[in-house]
Amino acid sequence: MKDIREYKDFCIYCVFGAMATGVNMLGYHLLYGVAGVGNVPSTFLAWLLAVTFAFFTNKFFVFVSFDRSPKTVMRELAGFFSCRISTGVMDVVFMYVTVDLLVMPPVLFKFISNLMVGVINYLVGKLVIFKKKRK
Repeated sequence: MKDIREYKDFCIYCVFGAMATGVNMLGYHLLYGVAGVGNVPSTFLAWLLAVTFAFFTNKFFVFVSFDRSPKTVMRELAGFFSCRISTGVMDVVFMYVTVDLLVMPPVLFKFISNLMVGVINYLVGKLVIFKKKRK
């Protein structure tokens, strides 16, 4: 039977992922629901806020990558944002189709989009961006 410690990264990711989802959802709600900014720009700006928040929490708390050498930070930052751009495009397309074309409830579908994107981001973060070097 597996020990809970084997799932530590995932559990911590879920906590900070929920916080990043909160940043994304709140940003989207304030922009789209309160300020009246369009769906696609609201989705993009909320994504940008959440990704910036997520980079730092993933680096220091989830995958515990304290290497601050310029080469490592640039590699991690480039990899992180490259992945997040891909999933950010998925988020924008999903929101455009569900909210603008199908006229579905925006907050519900923003949450569903965040769940799908979160799983992909975790896997890429763990397996590619912040992977631990074997000794």
